Amino acid sequence: MTTQVKPSLVTDEVNESKGSSNPSTSASNDRIFAPLNIPWYRRCQTLTLVIWWLSPWYCLYLTFHLLFFDRWYSTICILLYMAWMYLFRTFPKTGGHRQQWLRKLIWWEWFSDYFPIHLHKTCDLPPDRPYIFGYHPHGIIALGAFGNFATEATGFEKLFPGINARFLVLNSNFQIPFYDLFLTMMGLCDASKESC
Repeated sequence: MTTQVKPSLVTDEVNESKGSSNPSTSASNDRIFAPLNIPWYRRCQTLTLVIWWLSPWYCLYLTFHLLFFDRWYSTICILLYMAWMYLFRTFPKTGGHRQQWLRKLIWWEWFSDYFPIHLHKTCDLPPDRPYIFGYHPHGIIALGAFGNFATEATGFEKLFPGINARFLVLNSNFQIPFYDLFLTMMGLCDASKESC
């Protein structure tokens, strides 16, 4: 027959032998707050994800703030921007303002390393013809596809030179002021018949 000792009894006996009047005091002093042990690189990865998730909401907040709570000239500017956005803008369908410097930021390496996201090449693709890269199952957000095809964090252009990848997303993503500019600078396009 074996006897099991409860850990709380062992802690109480140790505390009594040390002369501590409060058994929970010495045990809690040995504990370290968990986030203090997280490495700096992992904190950067987490910050990247938090900002990524909050950026559409911040853009909506900024739009409403400029419309209703700021000076009259900022209200006029945001109304003009929104009019241009809904009436004249074509770059979500054409792939518009892709900026390589934005796609190559170290920020996106942190983003890809958080999960981690990797791109594996299985064959060479000649760049003289169009391709459709399917990503399944992608879910609603498709962070893995974004990390591979919309950024240079996983080295898409090095693995497939000459192929101009355009990541297609829902049109509703381009309805948020300021956020639509960010998406088009990343090279994203509207998933519609016109953009394909």
